[in-house]
Amino acid sequence: MKEAFPEMRSETYNPQYIATVRWSIVILFAAIAVVLLRFFIDTLSEPSTDTASDMIFFLLFLIAGSLSGWLVYEMMRNQDEKIIGLLINHQGILFLNKHNKVLSAIKYYDLVKSDNPYTKDIFSESATNGKYGSFRKNLYVHQKDENRQPQKKLVGLDVIPLKNRYDLIGHFLKGVQMFRPDLKINPEVYKDFYLDEKALRYTPENLKSDMKVKIITIAVVILVILAFRYFFLDEI
Repeated sequence: MKEAFPEMRSETYNPQYIATVRWSIVILFAAIAVVLLRFFIDTLSEPSTDTASDMIFFLLFLIAGSLSGWLVYEMMRNQDEKIIGLLINHQGILFLNKHNKVLSAIKYYDLVKSDNPYTKDIFSESATNGKYGSFRKNLYVHQKDENRQPQKKLVGLDVIPLKNRYDLIGHFLKGVQMFRPDLKINPEVYKDFYLDEKALRYTPENLKSDMKVKIITIAVVILVILAFRYFFLDEI
């Protein structure tokens, strides 16, 4: 059974492209920090300026500078401890470093059933809370915590930029069906990750249709707000 289950590896973008983007962001934050520091120094040289404004410039400088420094640290820290690839096989999802050493894993046989009768064992949930939180979903499973109680766990595939995110999710779910048929998958998972429910393969057509609906919805909401603003408020 294990030998019949094929492996699937993550596909990422060109490392040079990713490095260029990351360093560009670092330079941008560093430049913003320098500009804010200059504004802060200029305000200090003018006694008539408000102290609150001085502190705002200084606070923004600290934020931009800290972000720039943190990004540099993240890029330069021990590469052996950084996840650079994912592998899905008969064990589950393996998170690998540049030497293909397993740093962490979500294994099929470590998964447990949900103790909530209203929650499936494997389900999807909004990546963020709020008004537009449902626009992106994450996959969740259940594992036992330190008290041996079922606890939901994020299947964090977004630790690296992925080109085949939905393919990986589909392959993982295929492994769940093969090795853990006792676990129940919420049917919404297939819809949220644009998977064919039978083959568990990513179908780009579903993503395109979903994006069209979301774009149209946003456009309609904007038009309604503008119409209310210019046609109704002006009459009050």
